[in-house]
Order: sequence, then structure tokens, then C-alpha cells
Amino acid sequence: MSRKPELPVDVCLKIDEALTASGKLYQAGNIEKAIEEGMVGWSLIPEPKAKWDYYPQSMSAHFLQSYAMLGDIESTKKWVEITAQMYDDPNHEDHYVLMLEGEAMYGLGDLDRAYYVFARIHEIYGRNGFAEDQIKYLKFFLKEQARRDG
Repeated sequence: MSRKPELPVDVCLKIDEALTASGKLYQAGNIEKAIEEGMVGWSLIPEPKAKWDYYPQSMSAHFLQSYAMLGDIESTKKWVEITAQMYDDPNHEDHYVLMLEGEAMYGLGDLDRAYYVFARIHEIYGRNGFAEDQIKYLKFFLKEQARRDG
């Protein structure tokens, strides 16, 4: 797989300015304003955004996590799809993207969706798909699988 092209330096510098401001707002606990400022940076990425390296991937993942922290399930679901697009993952097989979605859905209380995503991780990656800090998700999946299997 060939590497995606990097954004021009002048665009990166402008995005970095927006992300610095966003980061300060995030650290201050103002997640909604941090997202707004981050969207300024997002808007600077030329279309199609998925063709570029680094910024579209890291920013989309961060928006997904930020909306999950706010408890905004609809925006989180939207950014799950965008993140999958940015990672060239149309079949939802990328471990990182799947785990982002699973953790977000679990945290938001959408346990049916979380179960489905963790089942997908288990199907593709087995127990190795759950790192030490993710064992609680494996335990949830196995317990729920046993319950559903009756």
C-alpha cells in the first residue's frame, strides 16, 4: 500500500494553529468549543480529505472521541463513519477504528452496538485484539456472547 501524500506545509501550519487553540480549550474542559475550533482546522483540509496523510485520520478519530465524551451519540456515529473513510476502512476491519467505535458505543451505553463491534474485533483478531487496557471490553463481549448463546 502506498503512502498518502502529505498536506502542503502552509496548510499544515494553519491547521496546527487551529488545533493548538482547540487543544487549549479541550484542556480547559470546554470540549464543545474545542470541537468548534478543531472544525476550523478540519475545514482547511482540501477535498477529498481521505486522500491526505495524517491530519484527516487523527482529527476524525479525535472528533469521534470528543463527541462520545459529550454523550452525543448521533455525532459519534457520524464520526465513526467519517473515521472509517479517512482510514480507508470501508469494511470496518481496521483494529484501531473498530476499537474507537466499540469504546465509544460502550461508554455511551449503546451496548448492542458495542457488542457487535467487539464481536467483529474478536472475529478478526481473536483475544489478541484486546490489549491490557481493553480487557474489560473482552470480558463484556464474552459475558454477553454467553448470555446471547443461552
